[in-house]
Amino acid sequence: MTPLASMRSLISCAMRLASMLLGLAAIALPRACAAEDEDRRADVAAFLRTITAVKVDAEGSTEARAARDKLAALGPKVLRDVLLAMDQANPVAANWLRTVFDEIVARELAQPKPNLPLDFFETHAADARRNGRARRLVLSVLDKERPEFRQALLPRLVDDPEFRPDAVDQALKNADESKRQGDNPAALAAYKTAFQHAREPAQLSRAARELKALGENVDVREQLGLVVDWQVVGPFDAPGYSGFKAVFPPESKMDLAAEYTGQGGAAIRWKRHTAADELGLVNLAQAIAQVKEAVGYAYTELDSPRDQEAELRCGADDNCTVWLNGQRVFGRDQWLNGTRFDRFRAAVKLQKGKNTVLVKVCQGPQHKDPAVPNNWSLQLRFCDATGAGVGLKTMLPAVETEK
Repeated sequence: MTPLASMRSLISCAMRLASMLLGLAAIALPRACAAEDEDRRADVAAFLRTITAVKVDAEGSTEARAARDKLAALGPKVLRDVLLAMDQANPVAANWLRTVFDEIVARELAQPKPNLPLDFFETHAADARRNGRARRLVLSVLDKERPEFRQALLPRLVDDPEFRPDAVDQALKNADESKRQGDNPAALAAYKTAFQHAREPAQLSRAARELKALGENVDVREQLGLVVDWQVVGPFDAPGYSGFKAVFPPESKMDLAAEYTGQGGAAIRWKRHTAADELGLVNLAQAIAQVKEAVGYAYTELDSPRDQEAELRCGADDNCTVWLNGQRVFGRDQWLNGTRFDRFRAAVKLQKGKNTVLVKVCQGPQHKDPAVPNNWSLQLRFCDATGAGVGLKTMLPAVETEK
C-alpha cells in the first residue's frame, strides 16, 4: 500500500470512529439529561410534599422551611409545580409556597430579561378550577409584565368564584365611561351586566341606582333572595340571657290568629311587617317594641318554583334560631353579635310550593356601656351557592291578622 493510500485509510478510520463517538454521545446525552430531569422532578416533588405536610398548628415548620429554601433556589422552572401545589395546600402550607413564588419572581424581575412562564400564568389566572390566591398571585405579575391582560380577562370572569367582584367592578367602570361619553345604550347594557352578575350588596345597589337613573327598575332584594315580608310577634319576657333556650308558644304551634301573654303581662298578637330597608334589615325595635331581655318571632311563607337545595344566610342582633317547614335548620347561642350581612350560613332544602319559615330573635340585657344602643334586628335570605336569589315569592296573606 502506498503512503497516500495508507493516509487515506487512516483518515477514513478516524472519520468512522468520530461518527461512532458522535452517535454514542447523541444517545448518551439525552439519556443523561432525562435522568437529570427525572432527579430534579423527584427533588421538587419531595420538597412540595414536605411543605404541604405542614400542619395548621405549624407542626413540621422546621422541615418546611428547609424544603422551601431548596425549592426557591431552583428558580423559575418550579413555578408551575408551586402554583399547582397550592390547589390542595392548607393555609399554613400555602403561605410557605407563596414565599417560594414571591422570592423566585422577585429575583427574576430584577434581571434585564426575566425568565418567567407568562403564557402559563395567563392560563392559570383564567382557570376557575385553580386556587384563587394562586390565581391572584400570577395576575399580579401579569399586571407588571403584560398589563393589557387583566383588561382582556375580566369580562370573561363575571361568574368566576374568585374574580366575580373584580369583573363586576370592571363592568361598572365601563358603564360609567359609556355614560360619561353620552352612550346611554352601552351604559345601560353594562350596568345590566353588573347587576345580573354582582353578589356584593354595594355593587348591586350602585348598579341598581344607575339603572333607575336610565329608566330601568330592578329589585336588589329579589336579586339577593332577601326575605322582607313577615308576620311578627313579641316581646316575650326572657330575663338575662335565657331567651335562646326558653320555649314560647310559636315554637310549639303556629297560629297567626293566636293571642299570647307578652312581657309585663301585655296581650300580644301577630302583625304584618314589611322591611323597607334595601337589604331587607328588619328593625324589630320598630316592628315590635324597644325592649331589653326579650324574645320576638318572625314568620313567613314562601313559594318555591321547584324542589331545590339552597343556602340560608342570616344575621341577627342578638341571635336567632330558624325553623324551615317545621324543622330547626339553624341556631347559634351567641350574644352581642350585631346584624352583619351573611354572618351565618346553613344548607337547606326547599320544597316546591309552600315553605314555612319561623325565626326566633333574642334581645339581651343592656350593654355594659350605656352609650351602646340595644339594637334588635334580623336579616335573612335564601340563595344559591353563588349568593343569587333562588326565585322565592311571599305567600303571606294580604289581609292583616291583627285584631
